[in-house]
Amino acid sequence: MLNGKEKRVMQYLFDCCSGKKSCLIEPDDILNYLQPKYEINNIELDQILNALVLENYIDLVNSDKNGKLVYCISLKTKGEGFERERKNAKKNVYIIVTRTIILACISFAVTLILKAIFS
Repeated sequence: MLNGKEKRVMQYLFDCCSGKKSCLIEPDDILNYLQPKYEINNIELDQILNALVLENYIDLVNSDKNGKLVYCISLKTKGEGFERERKNAKKNVYIIVTRTIILACISFAVTLILKAIFS
């Protein structure tokens, strides 16, 4: 299970690599994408990317382009299914909330009926 930062990074990688076998991404691009919500540095970014590699979402190769670090990232099968997994998790939350509301309404109705019977 991915935490918030990992999900956000994975969403960016999925958007960049969708429809391609692999893509080249600079660390600054990822950091700028995360900027308003998360303040992370390059060390944390490396840890997040390594966690995504360990979770089998991506393949990662560090490269050098004109003296700058560039990530060559390709999505694995689990990474390609990331968007579907995210939508299913959101759908499950909606189902649980809806079920809870319906059960609360039923409980309230049963309570009113029992009060009417025993009053």
